[in-house]
Amino acid sequence: MESLPIKDNKYVGDEGPNLEFKSALKGIPDSVWDTYSAFANTHGGRIILGINDQTKELEGVTKPDNRIQDLWNCLNNREIVNHNILVNDDIWRCDVGDKTLIVIDIPPADRYLRPIYHRRVETGTFKRNGEGDFRCRMPEIALMFRDQSEVSYDTTILEDTTFEDIDIDTLREFRNSMVSVSPDHPWKKTTDEDLLFKIGGMAKKGNQMRLTLAGLLMFGKEYRIYSAVPNYKLDYQEYRNGGKIWTYRLVTGDGTWNGNIFNFYNNVIGRLTIDYDKPLIIGSDMVRVEDTDDRKAVRECLLNALIHADYLGNLTVKVVKTKDAITISNSGSFRIPLQIAKEGGVSDPRNRTIAKMFSMVGLVERAGVGINLICGVWEDRYGRDPMITEDVEYDIVSFTLPNRYPRRGEDLDEGIIGMIKRNPKMTIPEMARKLEVSVPTITNHLKVLKEDGKVARIGSTRGYWEVCRPPSRH
Repeated sequence: MESLPIKDNKYVGDEGPNLEFKSALKGIPDSVWDTYSAFANTHGGRIILGINDQTKELEGVTKPDNRIQDLWNCLNNREIVNHNILVNDDIWRCDVGDKTLIVIDIPPADRYLRPIYHRRVETGTFKRNGEGDFRCRMPEIALMFRDQSEVSYDTTILEDTTFEDIDIDTLREFRNSMVSVSPDHPWKKTTDEDLLFKIGGMAKKGNQMRLTLAGLLMFGKEYRIYSAVPNYKLDYQEYRNGGKIWTYRLVTGDGTWNGNIFNFYNNVIGRLTIDYDKPLIIGSDMVRVEDTDDRKAVRECLLNALIHADYLGNLTVKVVKTKDAITISNSGSFRIPLQIAKEGGVSDPRNRTIAKMFSMVGLVERAGVGINLICGVWEDRYGRDPMITEDVEYDIVSFTLPNRYPRRGEDLDEGIIGMIKRNPKMTIPEMARKLEVSVPTITNHLKVLKEDGKVARIGSTRGYWEVCRPPSRH
């Protein structure tokens, strides 16, 4: 087994998103199972039993072999935790002098097993945010249950709908785009209702044809979308010249446009990509190519949000364009680990039918290459990945595509301190989005700022940041 970073009877390092210390002088604390749930439902992590979480001093675990057996007994007891996701090597002992620590390595649970909970799902489901565990609210738990299914949620048949709930102009615009991509497509002469059925926008319920959730979201009349998805919201905001007031906005619910997904995409994509170069590139067919890598990446980022959004969530999809960056956010957590998504080749869209519809009009790259493409283009252009953040407490994923080079370290420290002064309760993901850097970058800078005595963390997950006053000079 590996050795732990311990010096002078103390652990060298701090608790964080993937590390938790637990005192075990009185046996296995019940809070171990809250953290087990939190790590399993987020990105995994390590619990070390036998370290004081305040001082980081080694206290050790009495009768460690018995305690390890107690852990396995609890893990395999469905009345204590609903799923044991550990294997033998995930629990191990580490002897340091005359003290013994117990290390529990917890992987992220597969979406088919989430939520992982302690005793009762309503009160024992946790996630990890920063240095602490927080109890999930019922909407977060409901999302995990929806994500368990192998069947895409957007195939849900909506019983009280008919073809009359479709905006026919949007559907015909989709048909024209499909024929433009595939001029000889066998469905180009079908009726509108039959086309919608063939692409998964309608399905049979008994003897009746009803809309699926995908069909209503992509092509439906806005007021009918709201009847099925009350929190539905698509919001595009454009800010120019560093202003704080938007200069253009397209948002559902204002009554000025038909707010379905396909209509939103067509209205927004041109504004998002208008500032990117359109160099003269001639393809092999001697036709000008205008779909450059920059434009592909921006398009893929928008499609990624629309395809992966949890349309029952509170944010849905929000797009903000400024002179420095484009930020695209959607409700819903990552369904596969981000690092695997960056490597490409693995695809697990939350709304598979919507993804298929977009692919039929030539708007989706090959399955599993979206995030890989976005990161590759921005790495080539700016020497860094786009900023990808996940707010696990509110289930929001954000992509920020910066249009300039990264900040220097000193500038970043000043930016962090300034934000804490304005809002002591600002979270690390929020800082990362606003400063256009990654969550690990913010975490590392905060660690140094804490070590230098410039900032302090008061409390854990529900706590706040504090800017420390420099010592007075005498």
